[in-house]
Amino acid sequence: MGRMKRSLSIERTTNESLLMKTTRATTWSLGLIMAGALLSSHSYAAKIPDCGKREPSKTLPTPKNSEYDAYRNAKASAVAGGAGNTVFNNNEGRLPAVGKDEVYYEYYLGIGGDGGAGSHRAVLLVQTPVGKRKLVERYYTQDHYASFCSLKN
Repeated sequence: MGRMKRSLSIERTTNESLLMKTTRATTWSLGLIMAGALLSSHSYAAKIPDCGKREPSKTLPTPKNSEYDAYRNAKASAVAGGAGNTVFNNNEGRLPAVGKDEVYYEYYLGIGGDGGAGSHRAVLLVQTPVGKRKLVERYYTQDHYASFCSLKN
């Protein structure tokens, strides 16, 4: 009987040890997956330069040019949830992935030399939970989505 108790005790200890190791490994793996998901949602943010740190450009929306009014109207429309908002899908993945209750909207800024929409755009990331909408990030492209810079104002 003594040998049987000892055998059961060793087997139980071994099973508990394996269970603890499995639980730790699973918890650790889930932690890594969650951390990866959080980081991946904004993984491109570090790669997008700040518009203010690039060489000065007359094409950035500033109070001194015509694109500024369009940019200011775009910010107001994005937060208000206006009917003219066009969803930007970020198909090329050049901007950070949207999170839960977030959406990108794109806006034309100015008119091209041929009278068309031109290549300058503002892309705004908006949080859209139930209730108040909030502008999270602002991006500018002057080459029709080939590259972006981050606007702070």
